[in-house]
Amino acid sequence: MSQFTRRDFLKYSLATGVVVWVGNEISNLLNSEQNRLFEIEAANAAVPLFPQSVASGDPQPSGIVLWTRVAADSGAIQVAFQVASDRTFDNIVVSGVARTDANRDYTVKVQLSTPVLNPYTTYYYRFIFNNTSSPIGRFKTLPRPDARVDRVRFGYINCQDYTNGFYNALGYLADENIDFVVHLGDYIYETSADPRFQTGQIRNLVLPSGAPAATGIEDYRFLYQTYNADPDMQKLRENFAFITIWDDHECANDIYQTNTPDQNPPLTQPALRQQANQAWAEHTAAGVTFYSDRDPLSSLLIYRSFVFGDLFELIMTDERLYRDGPPCGLNTNQRYITPGCPQVADPQRTMLGSRQKRWFLAKLRSSSRIWKIWGNEVMTMQLKVLSALATQLLGTPVPDLFVTLDQWDGYPAERAEIFRAVRDAGIKNFVTITGDLHTFISGYQKVNFNSLTEPPVGVEFVAGSVTSANFSESSALGPGGTPLPPVDVITQVLRVSNPHITYFNSATHGYNLIEVGRDALVCTFKAVSTVRSQEATLQTLKTFRVPRDQVLIQEI
Repeated sequence: MSQFTRRDFLKYSLATGVVVWVGNEISNLLNSEQNRLFEIEAANAAVPLFPQSVASGDPQPSGIVLWTRVAADSGAIQVAFQVASDRTFDNIVVSGVARTDANRDYTVKVQLSTPVLNPYTTYYYRFIFNNTSSPIGRFKTLPRPDARVDRVRFGYINCQDYTNGFYNALGYLADENIDFVVHLGDYIYETSADPRFQTGQIRNLVLPSGAPAATGIEDYRFLYQTYNADPDMQKLRENFAFITIWDDHECANDIYQTNTPDQNPPLTQPALRQQANQAWAEHTAAGVTFYSDRDPLSSLLIYRSFVFGDLFELIMTDERLYRDGPPCGLNTNQRYITPGCPQVADPQRTMLGSRQKRWFLAKLRSSSRIWKIWGNEVMTMQLKVLSALATQLLGTPVPDLFVTLDQWDGYPAERAEIFRAVRDAGIKNFVTITGDLHTFISGYQKVNFNSLTEPPVGVEFVAGSVTSANFSESSALGPGGTPLPPVDVITQVLRVSNPHITYFNSATHGYNLIEVGRDALVCTFKAVSTVRSQEATLQTLKTFRVPRDQVLIQEI
C-alpha cells in the first residue's frame, strides 16, 4: 500500500468500509478531520464507549481479524484502529479506519492480511473513537506453513450459559501460558430462564422482546452484548485470539438446518436462523463473511482449517447447519434416553452435509502435519446405557438406551465412514476436541463401538462446560426428559456401558488445555467453580498424554 494516493485512500474507504495502511506511509495524505480520528485524550474513559472491549480471531501467519463494538446510537461512524509490536504503541505497524452503523449493531470487524505482520509473533492492538482508546488487546500470529514448530499450547472451552454461574473459568484461562483459544460453541444461550436446562439462575436476564427465547436479531444482539460485557470474558478475549465455531444455542436448542424441534409445535424458522447467523457474524471475531442476500443455509460458512507449521492442522466443522433431523422423531423421548429406531442406521443420514464431509475428509487425507486435530461440536464416541443397567435404573425391562441422538450416535453410518477413512488412509495422530455435553470425558474412537477387540483410530477429549448445567446439576436429561439418578451413579453406569471411555466427570465446570509437541500431545482438564469470583477455586482434574504415532491415552 505504499503507492496509495489520497484519491486511492478515499476510494478504498468508501468502497469497503475499511481502509488499512502500514506504518506512517499514508498519514500525511489524511486531512485534518481524518487525522483527528487517531487523537487520544488520556483522561477519557473507554468503558462507556467500548462496553464489550476488544477481541481478535482467526489468526494467520500474516493476518488477523480485529473486533470491537462502539456504544453509538445513531448514524454511521468511523472508528480508527492501530496494531503495534509493543504495548506502548511506539512502533505502530498497521493503522486504519473502519466504518460501522446500526445495521451492524455498531460492531467493527477488520480483516487484516499484510506482510508487515510477521509469523508467530505477538502484536498489540486498539481502537480509537471520540478521542478515546479502547482497552488494549493482543494476539499471536500463526507460524509459517512450512516452519518447523516444536510446541504450541492452546485452551478450549464451550457452553457458557450466562445465567448458570460466573465466568471464573475464563478468567483463569486468561492467565494461562497459551497461544490462542478455541471456542466449540454455545457461546450464548438463546433462552434467558428456561428451567429445562437453565437450572442455576445465578444471573438473570430479560430479553428485549420479553419472550423466554430469542425471537429475532435484537434478542440475539442483546445476548452477545451481555455475554461479552462480562469482565472475565473481556479479559480472555483481550489476551488471546479466538478460533470459534457454533453449536445449537447460538440459535435454538437442538436446531438442525432451520428447524427448531423444541418449539411447540416444532417449526421451520428460516428467518430466525438467518438472524442468528447475522448476530453471530457481527459479534464473533471470525474471518467469515455473512451474505444477507443468501438463504440461511448458505449465508454463512464457518467450517475452516488452520495450519501450525509442520506440527498440526486444526480442522473446525459445522454440525448444525447441514445436519439431518432426529432419526426417530422430535419428541423428547425419541431424542434422549431412547433405544433408537431403524432410521438411525440409514447410510444416507448426515451430520456434516455432503459438501462439508468431502472437504473434511480431503483435509484429513492431505494434511502433512504430524497431528490432525478435529474441532468438533458434539461427542463422536458412543454413549449408551446397557440394557441390564437401564432396566435396573428404570425399574422396567428396556433394551440398550442411547443417552442422546443429538450427538454423533444419531449419525452412526457417517461416523463410521469418517473413522473408516482415517483407518484405511493410515492417518496417524488423529485427535478430536469436543464440547456440548458439559462433561469432562476422554476416550477412544472406533469404527464399531460395539466391538471390544477392534483397535481404535483416534482419541477424543471432551471439555466440561464453562458454566452450563452438567449432570450433577440437572434433574432430567434434555428438555423435559428422563429424570436423572445421582451423578456418581450416572458415572458408574456410563463407564461400565461404554468401555471405550477412560474418564468421565460431570460434576464440575472448567476448561481444557492442549500442549502439542513433536513427540506427544498432552491434554489437561481444569476444574473451576462457578461461584462469585472471590470464592472461586481452580484445580487440575486429570492430565493425559497421547504418544506420537500411537492411539493411546496415558494418564500422567
